[in-house]
Amino acid sequence: MFRFTSLPVAAARPGTITHAGIAAAAGTPTRAGLAWLLMFIALAWLTPGIVGHGPWKQDETYSFGIIHHMLVSGQYLVPTNAGVPFMEKPPLYYWTAALFAQVLSPWLALHDGARLASIFYNLVTLGFVARIAQMMWNQRLLSWPVLGTLALFAGSPGMVKHAHDMFTDVALVTGATIATYGLLAIALHRQQGRNDRAAAIWFGLGVGVALMSKGLFVPLILAATAACTGILVRQCRCWAYLRLVGLAILVSLPFFVIWPTLLAQHSWPLFMEWFWDNNVGRFFGFSVAKLGSDNDHTVILRALSGFALPGSLLAILALAGGHWRQLGHPGVAVPLSFCVISIAVLQTSATARQLYLLPVLLPLVMLGAPAIERLAHRLHLAWDWFSRIVFGILAVVIWATYIVSTLPTQHHHWIAYFGKWLPLGFVTPIQPLALAGALAMSLCWTWALGRLKLAGKWRGALSWFAGITLMWGLAYTLLLPWGDYGKSYQYVYARMQHALAAQWQARDCLASQNLGESESPMLYYYTGILPQPLDLPGHPGSTQCRWLIQGTPGEPPLPEGAWQPFWEGRRDGDRHQLLKLYRRPD
Repeated sequence: MFRFTSLPVAAARPGTITHAGIAAAAGTPTRAGLAWLLMFIALAWLTPGIVGHGPWKQDETYSFGIIHHMLVSGQYLVPTNAGVPFMEKPPLYYWTAALFAQVLSPWLALHDGARLASIFYNLVTLGFVARIAQMMWNQRLLSWPVLGTLALFAGSPGMVKHAHDMFTDVALVTGATIATYGLLAIALHRQQGRNDRAAAIWFGLGVGVALMSKGLFVPLILAATAACTGILVRQCRCWAYLRLVGLAILVSLPFFVIWPTLLAQHSWPLFMEWFWDNNVGRFFGFSVAKLGSDNDHTVILRALSGFALPGSLLAILALAGGHWRQLGHPGVAVPLSFCVISIAVLQTSATARQLYLLPVLLPLVMLGAPAIERLAHRLHLAWDWFSRIVFGILAVVIWATYIVSTLPTQHHHWIAYFGKWLPLGFVTPIQPLALAGALAMSLCWTWALGRLKLAGKWRGALSWFAGITLMWGLAYTLLLPWGDYGKSYQYVYARMQHALAAQWQARDCLASQNLGESESPMLYYYTGILPQPLDLPGHPGSTQCRWLIQGTPGEPPLPEGAWQPFWEGRRDGDRHQLLKLYRRPD
């Protein structure tokens, strides 16, 4: 078992945070009972929202479009969305999801099977977070500090939301976590005079997974973090550390070479679109006008104040309390370097979104977890009760909303507030399995409230995690059919296909204008009709097709011909986008 070496307790400076022997005063949970409880909590955190709904805009739709294309075409080299190469990200997650979808297709819809890839990556991520926490605290897996560190990470709003999505960032977090584990273990063992080649292999593997998940950003951050660790940690200023980093580079090399080389051999322009436009150009800004997504330079600060809580706040408290004085220790040097470099790069980048901060959540938790020991007892108590009250109220609201939504529509004025996002004309079906799961989560949360005091100073962190898990679980069991009806493209395209049924001929084709990266793949998936876009660069803008579909907002001029309006519709939860279908007489 790895041991996190820090200043001996007797020799620690006044006010210095130490990591060993901290759980004794908090009490030790019963191992057998806690193990069963953790299994249920893992199910409550991992599974709601994974199956039972179609791909949702923004990221799931194009992600599944690529996965679907791989499944129907058998072409896995070039990520392709509704017939158009989509070179934003490498294909590791798409490959994994396509495998899950294919294997599980006898039992699950393709999109549900593909989304199970996220559970696979989340399980790997949580396993390595647990190992990192064990090294941090020098504690066994079921000790409160280890469980509390896991809870801080998994209870971040960013993780709760995006860990359940079907997109590449889930695998990116896994790669970053594996690499963080490897680099931390390398540095800790160098402090003990040992060369941990297994840790170097994990470091290189994590870097490679990160590269093949989303590109160069996180691997470069990890390289800079390794360089900073080699400077800050005295025992790493040696050739032995450089040799271990060199071994990690060798392990990661196939990820940097094989797919990019095959892509370049297949199509040099597509390779340059991935490498130059999407990696370099998005940072410096010269490809933003072409690819979209800019940076208002407040998005990362907003993410730190909400998306990354409570780890971001705890990290500030820990550093303000003197944790920075241990900068020469790997437990501080690794996460602090990663956080500072990542935030600085994202702030200067021409492109940034909140979810780009996902790989930073773990380093923030690693920095912030020691602050738990510094907080006064009344603050832990206040955090605990704040979580109980806020998430308890939200749970009651979700239950009440669900009950009203199952009633006839004349009663839906009681939940009119949700009409901003969801159609009030939908009557939520009563699904026994989902209802049983929601009841079990509610009862488990109520039972756990009376036992949180056993966690000592970790009661606030665990109460926060329990509450946010309950809120997510209730929303994505009870209200999932309602959400899917408003957000999925399945229903609008089913109505379009019904209107087309009597008029569509076997030789027909469908041209498209202003149809985005979400709408095109969902049209292909749900109707089997592959649209032929007229607004791609180099396209003449004319078509021989008898049918044309346009998306709004924005209405480009119709191509040449006597086009007649045939049908229009929108997702029931979307007030902004309208789909218009035109027909050209024979």
